[in-house]
Parts: sequence; C-alpha cells; structure tokens
Amino acid sequence: MNIEIGKKIRLLRLGIGLTQEQLAEKLCVTAQSVSKWENDVTAPDIGLLPQISAELGVTIDELFSMTDEVRLSRIENLLSNSSKNTVIPQCDFESYRAFLIEHKDTPELRGRVLTALAWLYGQQATAYHMSAAKYVKEAIEFQPEKKSNHSVLCMAMNGADRDWHTSNNHELIDYYMDFVEKYPDNVPALQLLLDNLIADNRADEAELILAKLKRCDNTCRALWYKAQICHIRGDKDGAQTELHRMTEQFSEDWLAWAYKGDFFARLAEYDKASECWLRSHELQPSPKMTDNLLCLAEVCVIKNQFDKAAQYYRDTIELLKTDYNTTEGDMIDNYKARAEMYEKM
Repeated sequence: MNIEIGKKIRLLRLGIGLTQEQLAEKLCVTAQSVSKWENDVTAPDIGLLPQISAELGVTIDELFSMTDEVRLSRIENLLSNSSKNTVIPQCDFESYRAFLIEHKDTPELRGRVLTALAWLYGQQATAYHMSAAKYVKEAIEFQPEKKSNHSVLCMAMNGADRDWHTSNNHELIDYYMDFVEKYPDNVPALQLLLDNLIADNRADEAELILAKLKRCDNTCRALWYKAQICHIRGDKDGAQTELHRMTEQFSEDWLAWAYKGDFFARLAEYDKASECWLRSHELQPSPKMTDNLLCLAEVCVIKNQFDKAAQYYRDTIELLKTDYNTTEGDMIDNYKARAEMYEKM
C-alpha cells in the first residue's frame, strides 16, 4: 500500500471539514485508528477503502494517487473553510506550501496556485496575530505598565496607530495607482485604491479615481464613495444627501443598504446602522452572506446587548446550515463559542 495514503486521508478529511472523530464514526472505527493511518503508523484495512473513498468524496484511484487538480482543490477548500484564528499545523503548512511552490509555474494551475499561496500565508499570519494577541493580553495583565506589551497588542489586533508615518497607506496606494494605469477598467483595483485614498483623507485624488470607477461601474458604489469623500472633506450634509440618493435610487439593492449601514457604524450611529443591515439582510437573495448578521452581533456587543448578540451568532449558524449546508468546522465552532459566551453574560 502506498505509504502516502495516511497523508492523503488527512488532507482529504481536512478539505471537507471533518475531525478525526467524525470520520471514525462514519467508518465505525476508533479515532485512534484514523490517527494512526494519518501518521503512517498503520494502514487502513483494504476492505475499508471503498467506504473511506466514498466518505472523502474521491475514487479509490484518487485516494492512492491524487491528481494535482484534486490536491489543489482540497487545499483551496481547507483554506476557505478555516476560521481566521485557526493556526494550520506546521507540518501541513509546509506540505501545502511545498506543493504550491512546485506547481506555481504550471500554466493551467498558475492563477489558482498563486492565489492559494497568498491565502495560505495570509491565513497563517492572521492566525498567528490572534495567538499573539492572546498571549500579550496575559503579559499586559502581568506587567500592565510595560509599553511594548500594549504596542504588540495594537499591532496584533490591527489597532489604531498614532504615528502617521507607520499607519498611512502610501505604498499600497502607489502600487494601485500604477496598476490602474495599466488596467483602467479593473473594478476591484479601483475600489481598493479608493478605499485607501479615503482612509488617508486624500479627497482630491479620490475624486479623480471615482470618475474612473464611474465609467466602468456606475452602481450604488459610486454614490457610496461620493458620500465618503464628502465626509472626509467635512461636508456632512453632502454625505447624507449622497447616502439618501443611494438607497432611494437603489432601494431594492441589498448592497446599497449594507454600505449605508457600514457608513453609519463608522460614525458610531449604531441604531441607524442596524436598521440598514437588517434591511440589507432582508433584501439579499439566497445564498445570503453572513456579513450583515455578524455586523449586527458586533454592534450588540458594543452596546452591551449580549443576549441579542448571542442570537445573531445563532442566526449566523442557522444561515450557514440552510444556505450553505455547513454544520461543522472551525467557523461554526467559533460562532457557537461566541453565542454561548454572550448567553452567559
């Protein structure tokens, strides 16, 4: 039997979001047996192979000799189903990284592989930042006067930075300025450029980029960006006018209401924001995104409405079940833990 079978079982299991215990239960074996397979201590009984392949969603041939396409898909699924605070075990990280590096110049896979590589590093970086936040909070409790502890926490949790030279976005802005010169109709790039110009209060440049965006994407986004530009110029009435125009002109567009909710939330006008997010959630067709419910939950936490926050996390879990058939995994566990925590407060 191929000695790689254990590693392939592990990769496939993680790709569909099963724990060792869950796979063991489906196969009527012990979790220890699955663990031994995955660590190549023992091999599964040959009579189990048809059921193992069926539970993992592959053929027996693929189980023994996974194609590059299948392996890439499994890595993509693993990353997309991972909670942002889940650290990928180092052995798995190195295995995925080595595979992706090896195939980054394969023409038919190149785009997906490069994206997966960036995602892999980004997922791990985010998870490590959250681990850093956990430990530095303990350090702060132990040495609350130590300034460097507070600096690390701010860095780990992407907090506000008082120093302009370390917090402005000029390098990212320069990159996208050059990029949109080459690709003037690239909507995601224009949006990201606008986001960062507005974050840095560079209103005049943002106006110029908004004019370019309107030529290729004159949707509710154009009015939302216009409202933000008015706001950073100190024109509050103008910002309100643009927001009203947006939800009047695009009254049935769930995204317009979501944008309006985000705008009010940044002004700490949480009741107005919540009304907009609820309207957005109502309008959005299935499969609905979880963003509106998560925004509502976070606002409830800010307002100390913990029972409502818990319910919105429960609603998020139900949405993932009904719209995506997702009932297990790190993401679900994270929302369950939050709901249970806030139910006790």
